[in-house]
Amino acid sequence: MEIYRSDNGRRIVQQWCRAELDRALPSGDRRRIRTSLGPTHLITTGTGPQVLLLPGTNFGAATSLPLISRLAASFRVTAVDLPGQPGLSAGTRVPDDAVSRNRRWLGEVLDAVGHAPVLLVGESRGAAVALCAEPGRRIGGLALVVPAGLVGARLDAGILAASVPWLWRPTPARADRVLSTMDGGARVVDRRRLVEWLAMVPRHARSGLAPAPLPEHVLTAWRAAPCRVVAGEHDRFFPPERLAAPARERLRAPTVVVAGAGHLVTHTAPEAVAGVVTELHRFAGDAP
Repeated sequence: MEIYRSDNGRRIVQQWCRAELDRALPSGDRRRIRTSLGPTHLITTGTGPQVLLLPGTNFGAATSLPLISRLAASFRVTAVDLPGQPGLSAGTRVPDDAVSRNRRWLGEVLDAVGHAPVLLVGESRGAAVALCAEPGRRIGGLALVVPAGLVGARLDAGILAASVPWLWRPTPARADRVLSTMDGGARVVDRRRLVEWLAMVPRHARSGLAPAPLPEHVLTAWRAAPCRVVAGEHDRFFPPERLAAPARERLRAPTVVVAGAGHLVTHTAPEAVAGVVTELHRFAGDAP
């Protein structure tokens, strides 16, 4: 399924993304690679150990700038726009087996990134995609931030009351209300730009649903890999108390809870997420 409602809508969304990347990361190495899911956009910045950042639903590199900037202080970060999400990659959403599809695609992206081992940092949907990868020596560890894939997203009445009008007729005020269901009451450092983005995207693109929990065998395959789960204390979609048990039992991973944060922890506390990635890198280097 094509996510864009029109060719003009696709151009508007992609022009916005390019302008944001030009503004914030003018020296970033940008390229599009061929993959089994269509053209995939990558941007790389920073120096150091390799990190691959996989954003969440309706987000991409251009809307992940606070975390990219924090990570780039210590790592060589490559941020990917997921195919089938609004951004600079292919706009086709493929409805076949998600695990095999994402596994093949991630293998192709890792081939393009090179410099193994790579730390995978996945946010929400991006965490579910990361978990679909083939465990092996070229993946040095996983940082799963407010992850989908372990449990289903919780949609309470307040989330639905904000989301339905926003999807039906998006405005800046409605976009801001949606952000308020995700910020946990914390300050969003790039709120103005996220409001602009969320007021634009539903007009031009079809939003996807949150991924379902992944099969047990996909999750338990990561038990030997260094892994950290990051949860926002006030995340209404993936509360920490719902993530901790499956993270421990299926992944053998600890859950780091960021105080005062909600689902948008990468936009309210990017330094905390970067700190977890740094600790994961040190732990992975010490692991036998």
